[in-house]
Amino acid sequence: MNASATNSEAPWRLVVGDHSYADFSISVSPAVERAVAEKLAPPTVYLNVFDEDSITVGVNEDPNQVLDLPFCRSNNVLARRRVSGGGAIYAGRGSAFLAFYLPTGLRGVPGTAAQAFPTILGHVAGALHEVFGLRVAYRPLNDVEIDGRKLVATSLKIEGGVLTFRILLNVKAIDTAIAARAMPMAPEKVKDKKHKDLGSRYTYLEQELGREVRAGELAAWVRACVRRAFGDVALEPGALGSDERVFAQQAESELHGESWFHEKSEATRYDPIAQAGDRVVRGREKAPAGLIWLSLLVRGGTVVKAIVNGDWHPRPLASVAWLEDGFAGLAATREACSAHIEAFLARPDVEFAGVEPVHLVTALDKALAELANAGVSA
Repeated sequence: MNASATNSEAPWRLVVGDHSYADFSISVSPAVERAVAEKLAPPTVYLNVFDEDSITVGVNEDPNQVLDLPFCRSNNVLARRRVSGGGAIYAGRGSAFLAFYLPTGLRGVPGTAAQAFPTILGHVAGALHEVFGLRVAYRPLNDVEIDGRKLVATSLKIEGGVLTFRILLNVKAIDTAIAARAMPMAPEKVKDKKHKDLGSRYTYLEQELGREVRAGELAAWVRACVRRAFGDVALEPGALGSDERVFAQQAESELHGESWFHEKSEATRYDPIAQAGDRVVRGREKAPAGLIWLSLLVRGGTVVKAIVNGDWHPRPLASVAWLEDGFAGLAATREACSAHIEAFLARPDVEFAGVEPVHLVTALDKALAELANAGVSA
């Protein structure tokens, strides 16, 4: 959308809060998203300044793969699994969330991930330059950086006619040694990055500015992001409504537990159905959108069950389950499984922005190579 265009829709609500990143992600965020989808709340822009350090992992991630859970527990690092895509993110106390909850029917609101990332994040970078004078760049697919150092992390969800775009701005320092231990980085994850470890890749606003950031500056950045991305939208200060508070309590009760946290793990998916002689084989591959983890439970040369994990942003979220379910009953061969992958990604009702068939097939090849190395026909 042209930044000079005017959005003549009704005012949007601007809410300011101070939850932790983890708690916000499993309570407030799904509640606002639901309220906007059900037309119980207006289009909403939420600025949340975190009151403690915490981690969330993406909805299509296994925390056992992307976190050092014993380290997190022994060091009291709060971790939750959210209901949106993307990867594991460590958010420090004093850093800020700009979250958009916008009906896709509104003029200028993107309806696909491929449109949303460059459109909105380009303006996020522009607003950082406008308000703080920083030379910030959008790096496809979903990063905002300063000379290769990551200043902004994102997660995206487009479901039920609502764009939920959560933009995390690193404002204050974190203990990068703790964060790096809590979130060990797979080598594939950083192979295309200028900086290869969290300590050198991470940056924050106050470090780049050499001074403290004031609350009013964050508010000005939010308004600049909205104006640049969506035009002259009226923002009216507001608070969560009674429906949203109820929804938040319901979401927290559903998303707080261990069963939800570990729902995409091999222990949860495979252990109840595994039999003697079964093989679990694994492969992973880096796509532009993120890292793909593919595992197959194979019995007698046939795929019994598959898990596809990763930190990309699928649309709709249920499409990952469709992909996984389609492997069941296939011969554990490249021919059978790659045909399923090709057909799946060609579906018009599926968007894996930044993921092509070759990325999934490469992960498949690595998994099937484990079968071959074990002397099982693949």
